[in-house]
Amino acid sequence: MESDIDKRTAGLIALVSLFVASLTASNFLAAKLFKITIGDTMLIAPAAVAAYALTFTFTDIISEVYGRKAAGLAVKLGFATQLLVLAYILVAVKLPIAPISPVSEEAYQSVIFSGYYIIIASLIAYLISQHHDIWAFHLWKTKTRGKWLWLRNNASTMVSQLIDTVIFITLAFSVLPSLFGAGGLPLEMITSIIIGQYSIKIMIALLDTPLVYLGVYLIRNFAGIEPIYENIEINENTGYLK
Repeated sequence: MESDIDKRTAGLIALVSLFVASLTASNFLAAKLFKITIGDTMLIAPAAVAAYALTFTFTDIISEVYGRKAAGLAVKLGFATQLLVLAYILVAVKLPIAPISPVSEEAYQSVIFSGYYIIIASLIAYLISQHHDIWAFHLWKTKTRGKWLWLRNNASTMVSQLIDTVIFITLAFSVLPSLFGAGGLPLEMITSIIIGQYSIKIMIALLDTPLVYLGVYLIRNFAGIEPIYENIEINENTGYLK
């Protein structure tokens, strides 16, 4: 007889699934740049900005409900899935094209490889920024003795998003396209995209705080999980949890 999955595990599976789905979608959506005009200011950003920003929302919820190790596991699983996606892309490109294919080999490779080097750039930025986000989230959780979820959510996400944006945009739209022979964007355009994407990410980070509170509330109530830190003791020598 098959054993039932307990609610605690089901909640974590659901969060990791949403995290991986957002991460995978962002890698292919990012090839398109869009613009938002606010007054006289035009912001340019990849179409993946919202999907990728939500990955930090999900890791913050996992961190708050399940702890640092669970969030770290989600990041590792996300990395593994993207490596698998890269492998799928390589296999798909190597397959011989049929005469009745609705798209040409050139058009297919143009689209698929735009996603390919964006995934590479995303993975590098992802590993650095997500690990920083988890570290910063729990640093603030320790310093505030488990209070003020809104503070650790925003403080960790905003800095991590800046790290991610600078690394990703520079690699995805300048360094890697040049290496692949597609030609990179000029420095002034790269700077403009970084400013545009980060500005939008900041807005999303501020707006996602209610989502983090809602996600934490729903998962805790669904799975019957008590807060991990109820009586936080700080090591006076290190400033971290005992």
